[in-house]
Parts: sequence; C-alpha cells; structure tokens
Amino acid sequence: MKQKITWLQILQGWSMLLVVVGHITLTGTFENPETPVSAAIETIIYSFHMPLFMFISGFLFYYTKISRNIAYKNVVIDKLKRLGIPFLFFTLFTFAVKFAFAPFMKRPVELSISQFVNSFLYPGSNPLSEMWFVATLFIIMLTYPLLKYMITSPFKIGILLLGCIALNLFFPADIELLCLSNVAYMLIFFCLGILFCQFHLHQYLSTPWIFIVLLALFCAFTLIPGCPRLLLNLSGILASTSLALNLAPLTPRLFASFRDYTFQIFLLGIFPQIAIRIVYAKIPHSEVAYWTLYLASILIGIYLPVLVAKIIKKIPSPLIYRCFGL
Repeated sequence: MKQKITWLQILQGWSMLLVVVGHITLTGTFENPETPVSAAIETIIYSFHMPLFMFISGFLFYYTKISRNIAYKNVVIDKLKRLGIPFLFFTLFTFAVKFAFAPFMKRPVELSISQFVNSFLYPGSNPLSEMWFVATLFIIMLTYPLLKYMITSPFKIGILLLGCIALNLFFPADIELLCLSNVAYMLIFFCLGILFCQFHLHQYLSTPWIFIVLLALFCAFTLIPGCPRLLLNLSGILASTSLALNLAPLTPRLFASFRDYTFQIFLLGIFPQIAIRIVYAKIPHSEVAYWTLYLASILIGIYLPVLVAKIIKKIPSPLIYRCFGL
C-alpha cells in the first residue's frame, strides 16, 4: 500500500507540472507558431493532461469513498466543502482581481448578477476559467450511487464502459450548461481510474519495458495526423501511470516539494503566471527573455501557491482552510 501511495503521489506531481507548463502561454496565443518549441509542448500536454487528472480523481474516489462504502449524503457534503467552497471563493476573488486590473486582462469581467450566476450555471464562463474542471468533477461525483452499482459485476462494468465511450465520442460538444459536454467527455477517464483502483490494474504497468511500449505508442499516436483524441488521451494516461510506477522505487521523493499541494497550485498558480505574461508583454522580446520568463513562470506557478498554502495552514480557521482547498 505504501508503494501504491508513493507512485500515485508522483503521478499527481507529474500531472500538476503538466498543468502549470500548459498554462504558461507567454505570448497570450495558444500554440503560437512564432514560438514553435513551446507550441509543440502545449500540443503534447493538452493531448492528455486533463483526462489524466480525471483518471487520478477516479482512482482516489474509489480509494477514499467507494471502497469504504461512504454514505451518499456524506459524499455530497464532503465534496461541497472540498470543491464547492473553493469554487465560490475563487470565483469572487477572480472577479475582484479582474475588475481591479481590467486594462491588463485578456478576459475582463463586469460586476453584474447575471455574470455571477452564469459563472455557476456555465462554469466555462467563470472569470477563473479553470473552474470548469472543478464543476465537471463535482457533477461526476454526484453520480456516486450509480457508479458504485455499475462496478459490481463484469456485465455491468462492460455496460458502464460502453456507455462512457459512447458519451465521449458522440455527446454534443457545445453544451456549456453545467459543463455537460465536459462531463460526458471526461466520465470515461474517471471510471477508468475507479477500475484501476478496484482491480489493482496499475500493477501491470510497473515494468520498464511496459513503459517503453506505452511511451512509443503515445509518440506514434501524436505523430499520426488526425489521430482520435480518445487514443491520445488513453495512451498519455497509461504512459504517465507507468512512468510514475517505474520511478517510485528509484526516486520516491520525486515532486515531494509540491505534490501534496496540487489543488492549491491548480487554484492559485494561474495568477502569478498571468503577471509574468504582462511583464513579458512590456519588455523587449528575445530568446533569452522568453525562456527566462518561461522557466520563471513554471517555478512561481508551482511554488507561490505552495508558500501561500503553508501560510494558510498556520491560520487557525477551518473556513479559510476550505476556501483554499485545504
């Protein structure tokens, strides 16, 4: 069990690093052809990093909730505290920040009741756009009784997987209400995380040659023009999981400086990264300046939230803890 937790912590750190790097976008243009190296990095990261997060969440959901047969009411209350309170707090916080620094914002806001309400009904329009993932995760977790029922026999599991694949491939992609399109797309990865934990499937990915095969498969899919997203998502998840399993015995402390604060980095990391984008826009552009700020964006995007979280931990207030996802 200790080994299992170690590899999962490494995988969490790896996935959070991918998110931070994916959010750099110094020029303000995603996959900018004028910066081909960072554009290629963004392309690779966005081919699987959020499905990987959903996979990890499913694994942890089974480990902490389903396997312990936690009552549905307690699951809902726990997730309202764990996800709902940070969602509300950071929505309000981002409204304030974007209003105060409106001239520098790519997506400015207006202080109105309708926009505030839409931030919850249409989480993709939230001033902190990353909240789509929190909303998607919460809605998926609300299906707890159904998921628990559907993993009780091989037949039901087969039906569950077929249904999830159908939703992933055929559900309309433009339904923004309550992130329903994202829920439909991401459900398969959450369920795979559940099944990996339930049946200990990760043990089959723990050898170096398996990792090499999976990495080669992911690289091959990446190079195939028009490769289905689902194949990229799945191969990236499996290769990342195998990487973490293989690294755990060699470097068990990998990412230890931030891997316990992944939620706080997700919530806070984008703010200093936006500040660095503003700095880059104001200075003469050069290769040295670009890559210096690129590296700085990674470091500050990771370690400023870690510092804030450690400071918050010293404040004796459960409500403040909840606001920051602690």
